[in-house]
Amino acid sequence: MADFPLSNDKAYLLVCNPASVFICWTWSRARTEAFEAQGYAPEITVRLSAAGDKANAVEQAAQWNAGKLYMKPPAEGQTYTAAIFARNKDGAEEKLLESNAALTPVSCARSGLSAGYASAEFFRRSPV
Repeated sequence: MADFPLSNDKAYLLVCNPASVFICWTWSRARTEAFEAQGYAPEITVRLSAAGDKANAVEQAAQWNAGKLYMKPPAEGQTYTAAIFARNKDGAEEKLLESNAALTPVSCARSGLSAGYASAEFFRRSPV
């Protein structure tokens, strides 16, 4: 595959509540053309993993042009990043994007934990 300027391809990770994160992505014109020309498979894999612990991960498939996805993190109170992978013409998996890191809150107070607690106010917000 040709080298694409990654600065034009973007992925963002936003926390909705302790049980849900929102991941959205945009592609550059060159990357969009590569998908449309079937340089990549139409289905991508979005992998949500805890920062520093790639073993604690979940993944979900989506269409490359969906642009957004909600996922359930494996655990509350951890910092996560999302990575987007696609299979190229040769069948090899390529990492195309990685999001910012975001800390998920916890749904109830834990002893010794003061930061990241999600109050009832947090849960009253409407999803995006």
